[in-house]
Amino acid sequence: MKDIAILNLTRFGDLVQTSPIVIGLRKRHPAAKIHLIVKRRFRAVAEMLPDVDAIHELDGDALARIVSQPDMGFVERFRKVREMVDRLAEIHFDVVYNFTHSRASAVLLSLLDTERTTGFTLDRNGQRRVDNKWLRHIATLVRARRLSRFNLVDLYLGAAGLCGSRVPVSVHVPEPARTFAAEQLPGPGPRVAIQLGASTDTKTWSVGRFAETLNHLTQRIPSARIVLVGVAAEVEQARKLRDACPGVWFEDLVGKTSIDELAAVLERAQLLLTSDTGTMHLAAAVGTTTCSVFVGLGTPYETAVYAEDHWALMSRISCAPCGYSIKCGHTVCHEDIPPQWLAEFVQRLLEHKPVDDLSSLPRADLLRTHFDENGLLELVPLHPREPEPQDLLALAYRAAFLESIEGVAVQLEPIWQRAQIRFGIQPEKWRKALPSSLPGQLQRMDEIARHAEDIVSRLEDLGDQPAELREGSKSLRETDEAIYAIARSEPLLAPLGLAHESELEDLPDADLPTLAWMSRCVYGSLRRRVAVLRHLIEADRSLPLVQEGGST
Repeated sequence: MKDIAILNLTRFGDLVQTSPIVIGLRKRHPAAKIHLIVKRRFRAVAEMLPDVDAIHELDGDALARIVSQPDMGFVERFRKVREMVDRLAEIHFDVVYNFTHSRASAVLLSLLDTERTTGFTLDRNGQRRVDNKWLRHIATLVRARRLSRFNLVDLYLGAAGLCGSRVPVSVHVPEPARTFAAEQLPGPGPRVAIQLGASTDTKTWSVGRFAETLNHLTQRIPSARIVLVGVAAEVEQARKLRDACPGVWFEDLVGKTSIDELAAVLERAQLLLTSDTGTMHLAAAVGTTTCSVFVGLGTPYETAVYAEDHWALMSRISCAPCGYSIKCGHTVCHEDIPPQWLAEFVQRLLEHKPVDDLSSLPRADLLRTHFDENGLLELVPLHPREPEPQDLLALAYRAAFLESIEGVAVQLEPIWQRAQIRFGIQPEKWRKALPSSLPGQLQRMDEIARHAEDIVSRLEDLGDQPAELREGSKSLRETDEAIYAIARSEPLLAPLGLAHESELEDLPDADLPTLAWMSRCVYGSLRRRVAVLRHLIEADRSLPLVQEGGST
């Protein structure tokens, strides 16, 4: 390959999360020129990523406005977008990876000269499509978040053919930035960096709870220095924190650093304590340990830092994480992380003391990042506890989807072992820990999918018989609706219905034999996932090997 591009018109943390993909592509294609297409205001972040040869900046916000303007005709919108990307369109790319989940990015992608695209695209009818199994899974992830256990970086790595590469996030820190940090932070530590704000208020732990934590920490470690970082809009939050902590030694750099200077400041800290922020990815990328408090919309299973031995805290309240359309008026998840407990945990990290004997939290999990046997990031709870039904099924879904997306054969024993270590539950106890209706619902879903396979087989034999084809298509729609109805009636089965729906929607235009074969594969994939769940629930070790392109 000669020219490879990554289109990422997102926030700065998302760009840092792109670094493992860039590094992996460089290893696979050492002679290729790697291009990064980013929002103009995040060019400085792109310049810190390793192995990037060319950066192309766009006004991403203007692009989104143009594409979404209802009073502007299609031709006029097309012309304006074309003007924005004229120079970019002159480059011939071998492949472009689109990691931006927006219609605007798909429109932009359609104007580029590229041999191949991966990710979010437009079909010939102008509809947005997802042409990659890994990226298609994002549609499942965002609508069944409590049951998803894939980090977004792993989804992007998989989309680029780099699944299991175990490459952590990484950035280059310029020497002038290191000089700045040394001047701003003289003297000994230990230093704890604090990022108060997040991309949305719903993901931000309260200033009051940060203050309680720091007051307790200073009592434990009087010499601790607290480095405040963040953007200028967070100056008032920083002032409130300082006022609430009169005995704490602050080094306030809020609104006073560029991106590369922020990286250098984080590099000099022993720990970053933060909510779910882009800053946590930057800290991990420079080798600083992070402890992230996930509240509201945030969930570490999606966006924990992509590196080993970092820490995340998350409430186990039944509504966590919030749905994207939810506005919560009673943020009790914030209360499930006790500041005094967190201060002791931070103290142990700073003093390099064991944390295994730290008391467990009654309503929250302390999770450590770790690369599993397949090279994917997973979160390991520090303390065993009683399982919730979604805990068990999330383990099952991770294995089932990894098989159907990447071809990694499901091994039942490691799943049962994880459940036993983390939740103290033997394989024979799974069924009792789950709703009694679940086995019957799974059996019914399998029967419907098998019936759909039979319908597809009959359609293949019909040839040019319009009336029969219409009747067969109607029958398939009815079977699909029956599958969706089961998934809607039981939230624990939602990923099965959502994945099935996404796979059917993204079937390409094709001749009848090809479309029939691909449809049969979709129903076969559903049956295989159902089989994995049924065997795990029933402690049945006789799960057969998957058959390529069909059911078991």
